[in-house]
Amino acid sequence: MANVDEAGARRRRLRFRRPSAQSVRLAALALLAGAALNLAFAPVGWWPVAPLAVAAFSALVANRTGRRGMLIGFWFGTGFCWVMFQWLRVFGPGAQEAVGVVESLYFIPFGWGMARVSVMRFAPLWQACLWVTEEFGRSRWPFGGFSWGRLAFSQPDSPFTPLAAVGGAPLVTFAVALSGALLWRGVVVLRRDQRAGLKWVAALVAGALVIPALGYAVPLQSPDSGTPVRIALIQGNVPRVGFGREEQEAAVLDNHVKETEVLAADIRSGKAVKPDLVVWPENGSDMDPYSDPGVGAQIQQAVDDVGVPVLVGAVINANAAGTNVLNRLIVWTPGASGGMGATYDKTHLVPFGEYLPFRGILTKMIKRFNMIPRDFVPGHGKGVLTLGGVTVAAVICFEVAYDDVVRNAVKGGGQVLLVPSNNASYMGTGQTYQQLAIARFRAVEHGRWTMEAATSGVSAVIDPHGKVLAQTGEYQARYLDMEVRRNTAITLADRVGAWPEYAFALVGLLAAIGLAGAATTWRRSRALIPAFRTPADTLPGAPDGAVATGGPAGLRATQADRATQADPVTQTERPAQTDADLQPIQTAAKGRAR
Repeated sequence: MANVDEAGARRRRLRFRRPSAQSVRLAALALLAGAALNLAFAPVGWWPVAPLAVAAFSALVANRTGRRGMLIGFWFGTGFCWVMFQWLRVFGPGAQEAVGVVESLYFIPFGWGMARVSVMRFAPLWQACLWVTEEFGRSRWPFGGFSWGRLAFSQPDSPFTPLAAVGGAPLVTFAVALSGALLWRGVVVLRRDQRAGLKWVAALVAGALVIPALGYAVPLQSPDSGTPVRIALIQGNVPRVGFGREEQEAAVLDNHVKETEVLAADIRSGKAVKPDLVVWPENGSDMDPYSDPGVGAQIQQAVDDVGVPVLVGAVINANAAGTNVLNRLIVWTPGASGGMGATYDKTHLVPFGEYLPFRGILTKMIKRFNMIPRDFVPGHGKGVLTLGGVTVAAVICFEVAYDDVVRNAVKGGGQVLLVPSNNASYMGTGQTYQQLAIARFRAVEHGRWTMEAATSGVSAVIDPHGKVLAQTGEYQARYLDMEVRRNTAITLADRVGAWPEYAFALVGLLAAIGLAGAATTWRRSRALIPAFRTPADTLPGAPDGAVATGGPAGLRATQADRATQADPVTQTERPAQTDADLQPIQTAAKGRAR
């Protein structure tokens, strides 16, 4: 009989459990909050949505178990990442979905940590650190990580933005998250005691507003400081349809040569001032000028025509078979003694976009991957190049999203930040405007005039305050010619480097796991860092709504019940227990209610 009962119990445990109404409601709200966070990012750019979304997420995980926090985190991450990476749909079915799922996995441990620290004293501080912890991991793993969609990148022109010059993107993410978490904490206090808590609510809301206001106290690099230099950006445009691969590559090169010649003609006619240097976008030439003399001659002719050094983006064969290629920037000088000079090869490549991990396995499983015939290989060094006496910091396209790549180029001596890009595949998706927002953020962070040159748009000129002074549209053939300033000053963010990120990420991690192991159990960590406490009648480890029997009234009811309780075997009444007999139960109940 016992074996039958045990087998039945095992079957009941294995039986699929329908999710509760509360779980479905939480998942739906988390999905909605994550999707809403995208409104803070370009092309919409409603920056106040970011702290409000943080507040919403803090509310969803408040006083939840770690397991429930993981569920909420996953759905929040799914809603956010699914919308954030919608521009990947240009690669066909499955691309957006795959990246969205992988990126949302980072929000599972994040949700666990956010729920854990929600019951601690100073919870907003630990939660803000955890936002940096999540972005720290997502920006590094796997395959070098993907930094797109950091909270900081939703703030290219908000009161939070100047903080980038102090502590970079990690400090801005921390500030945005702390502001949002404080707003939610104010709601908690108000709900707890509407009269006595008004002072605390006012203090918390004031704190949420003071944090972005601190940005106004940060001195930024003046746009008028530094030596003037005139730079022209070439946007040649990319044909949309109607070409095979070779014809497409030839057309891209022709378009950039022609637009360079238009600039040269305007200089000769007096319509434009001769620049000190010219910048082509990434992949301005999709053909290798080293191995194809005709391509080299065509570019040289355009450089000679404009008469100044040109930074040319080209795809270079890395091996004789052409199966591996390099994404290269080439300093190209005019004249008989000119030609190809110093180079920078892109160091931080994007998996599945520029190379295919596990090619041998994935191409057998997913036939569409065979359409990626060659892999880019990473280069080495820093993007510091000199053109016509001007030292520039050059980062290629998606590299602008990685803190260390941009910082190394600026600290290496770059006086102007250049971002040659090729976003032709993403026209009409908003991706290019998201990248422009990141470039604007970097201009403030490093105190540099920043110029983005794109094949099909959007090309732009940005001052050190992050303001866009000129820009092109999508699918335009156009050049931008403007005088900017060379700056050599180093911001505090460049001086401290990655240390703010390390500090915030470590504090968030330690808070989530119990402050570096000082508390060996969850109960001990709650005692070590007392909570903004849950109601005294709520058991910390119990499901939502479970109530303890602690307190005098609860104890009296327990005593009365026990006094008349019948023995389940003999069906006879047991003698009533004395207060002394119940003393250990009372102590345990009070201990669990803490």
